[in-house]
Amino acid sequence: MAKPASKAATPKGARPKLGQAVIVRYRFVKPMTVGIIIGLYEADTDDVIVQAFPVDREPIQIPAIPFYSAEPDDDVQSAVWAA
Repeated sequence: MAKPASKAATPKGARPKLGQAVIVRYRFVKPMTVGIIIGLYEADTDDVIVQAFPVDREPIQIPAIPFYSAEPDDDVQSAVWAA
């Protein structure tokens, strides 16, 4: 039996945009928080650069974090998806 594809897999052509609001899940930011995409990499990766705004902390930049089209499964520790 084939393993089903992750529901959060980014479809081709669904590239994130600079300035797009996102939800950030990152091991150093609890709970999930909001962020803005401030940089993109080449077309061969779904990683983005994010400015995150956690509550009660200074904003932080996360240089390479995977972008998903929807909220990924709970076992994914680092991810961003559209807000």
